[in-house]
Amino acid sequence: MFKAFWAPLWHIYQPPIQTKEWLLRITEESYRQIIKLYKEHPSCKFTLNINASLTLLLQEHELTDVIEGFKELAERGQLEFVGTTAYHTLCPLLPEKEIMRQIKLNDKINRKAFGKSYKPKGFWLPEMAYAPSVTPSIAKAGYNWIMLAGVASNGNWSNKGWHIVKHGKYQLKAVFRDDFTSINIGFGKANSNFIDNLQKGTFCFTALDGETIGHHVKSMVIGMKETLDKIEKRDDIDSISVGEIFELFECLGEIEALPSSWSTTYEDIREGNFFPLWLEKIKEPFKSVHELAWNHLYLTINATHYVKKKVNGDIRQRRLFEKARELVDKSEHSCMYWWFTRDDWHRDVVRFLVGLELQNNALITLQNICNDEKMKKLMEEANQLRENIYKILLNS
Repeated sequence: MFKAFWAPLWHIYQPPIQTKEWLLRITEESYRQIIKLYKEHPSCKFTLNINASLTLLLQEHELTDVIEGFKELAERGQLEFVGTTAYHTLCPLLPEKEIMRQIKLNDKINRKAFGKSYKPKGFWLPEMAYAPSVTPSIAKAGYNWIMLAGVASNGNWSNKGWHIVKHGKYQLKAVFRDDFTSINIGFGKANSNFIDNLQKGTFCFTALDGETIGHHVKSMVIGMKETLDKIEKRDDIDSISVGEIFELFECLGEIEALPSSWSTTYEDIREGNFFPLWLEKIKEPFKSVHELAWNHLYLTINATHYVKKKVNGDIRQRRLFEKARELVDKSEHSCMYWWFTRDDWHRDVVRFLVGLELQNNALITLQNICNDEKMKKLMEEANQLRENIYKILLNS
């Protein structure tokens, strides 16, 4: 093999509670720039994850040029879509039934938006949050491969091949991210020269928020242009989709990948704090608030399953349940927990509480359908959980 390969994945997403003002800004600064960059460099390929949450927002605010732009790139063979969960859920912390629902919902919405060009074989775990227990859900949904953070490899990271991860009778192909290069690009510390360090017969798989281009890092639009210009002028480096790694490189065997995310450190793993930005296990008050908030979500999910069995043929009841179910789907987005976390630079208590209120609204809607003794008890438990959260927030 006489070439080196760069396999970039760009992950684009906005939470369901994002404002129109910010969506318009990010669309102009980032999404349109990505489309323009790749249209101007037709030999360069990439992999795109777009959560249905963002797809719906783009449609709602008449920003369909973004959808059409990515669709065109896919039809040209430059863009490879991957599947994911509709509302950017942290899969290792959800019941399998909810993971499956989110995957199917995402597939349904994105297939309708992107048409035949949407035919993903790989799967993007939001926040690259992985635990072995998620493998069955993804495999059952028909996906063949996943992408994991380099830290999950437990030191067995390789840029010369891919691995197999298993859980029970289910297995998936897996490729590990080059965390070092990805982080350097994401924080504007790398320019187009990073491809000069790639060695023939290897690949560099990077995974980043697509919003890094132009929105988070303003200079990255120019940096990306320089990188893609350089790749197109050279015959010893190609920009490929992530899926092509499994075609061009060999399987290195089975691996026991560690529970982690792309924000998890080796120290976090040693401490058993696998997902600290969403379920803090050590530092207060985040530990207590996260635990209470997840319990509130689990209670909401259980209430949804309970009320579903109570819904009769009444049209009003069915419509109310559909409304409640949609609120639950949206309230599973991971940002809620990320907005109250140990990293103070992105802490936003108000937005955390907005996410909590989504769940509360779902519960109120469910109670309008069924108000028996069990549902009343669930509401009391939910009220107590929220009250405990409020007390901690007020004292922190």
